[in-house]
Amino acid sequence: MLGGSTSHNFMMYVRGNKEDFNRWSTEDLGGDPQWNYENLLPYFKKSEDYNGNYARDPASAKYHGNGGLLNVAKYDFEPGADDFLAAALEKGYAIGDYNGATQEVFSKVDATTQDGWRESTYRAFYKDTGKPSNLCIKKYAHVIKINFQYVSSHPKAVGVTYKRQGVGPAEHLHSLNIPLVRIYLLGKESKTTDAGQGFLKSPVAQPNYVDLQLIHTAFALYHNFLKTLITNARFAFVVLGRPKSFGKLMLASSNPDDNPIIDPKFLTHPDDVEALLYGLKKFVDLYENTAALNTPLFHKPVPGCENKAFKSDDYYRCVISMFSFTFYHHVGSCALGKVVDSHLKVMGIDGLRVIDASVIPRLPNGKHAGCTIMIAEKGSDLIISNHVLVLLTRANSNFKAHFHLF
Repeated sequence: MLGGSTSHNFMMYVRGNKEDFNRWSTEDLGGDPQWNYENLLPYFKKSEDYNGNYARDPASAKYHGNGGLLNVAKYDFEPGADDFLAAALEKGYAIGDYNGATQEVFSKVDATTQDGWRESTYRAFYKDTGKPSNLCIKKYAHVIKINFQYVSSHPKAVGVTYKRQGVGPAEHLHSLNIPLVRIYLLGKESKTTDAGQGFLKSPVAQPNYVDLQLIHTAFALYHNFLKTLITNARFAFVVLGRPKSFGKLMLASSNPDDNPIIDPKFLTHPDDVEALLYGLKKFVDLYENTAALNTPLFHKPVPGCENKAFKSDDYYRCVISMFSFTFYHHVGSCALGKVVDSHLKVMGIDGLRVIDASVIPRLPNGKHAGCTIMIAEKGSDLIISNHVLVLLTRANSNFKAHFHLF
């Protein structure tokens, strides 16, 4: 699908927390400053044409861009959003731009839309820009092998073919009879979001910053959807943005047509359950104990949790285990500092970069479409600067050669 996940996601433009990116710099890349928040902010702004909820706020210019190819706007229809924010104010929560100075706020949603249409990356960066002549897209192409040459016993990526070869964990590749080019012991991990627009910090957040996202939404339900609920309804999602549970992504076989083995290992770390418990109780309190919402949740026990004291902590833990699902924010299989370096080059292999969500070493507390677009902007600059450096080096070598002739 052209545009990838941006062609079917929720369109919520949520970059993540500043400290998420600072940790990329300090913990994953050994202190490389080019990946801290301050130095990544220009790449967020570069792609953005901001027409969102805080566009008229003079302070927004520090955090948002104008004139970029990606339109970030307000939703045209937000039923219940004003009630939700009024309830947040009743409970003492701050209202503000979650992509701005601080993330620990409640807000209406900024979204990647344009004139009522979904603003996918295909539309923003390709279709609506006149289909750039320097970009060729091959639809339905199924690349199954990176072709390598060895220069002084060092592997260099030179193209792609339809034969199978591997870069990854040695033992796993050997078990599938896939020739090994490079060993990575940690590249198989895939971190996933555990859920369930306000942002909160749970008591188990480590490091000590925001790790939860509360999403309020409303639907008009088709009368046959739920026979006991024939009316408009409010829905609440509690999203754990920085889970401590790690999953695994493995090959099923050497056949590239076989689906991979994905073991998300949801809620295997006990802190993930406790963080969601904290967020769920805050959401219940927001709905049930404010004049603005005044909406009771859980009229009767959730099936499978009837043996728990209704609305006790153990009851809510049971609800979390029964109702949790993924928002499909899978990242980390080619993580910065483990598989790719700070220039997004696969370590130990020449001529090969990875520029997509798989390089994200740890989930940002948000929706990672905006983060991935930022990585693409950053990656483009890295490629261009490397190309300029090569040209300058060649020019300098030619100058020296001519100089010695005189």
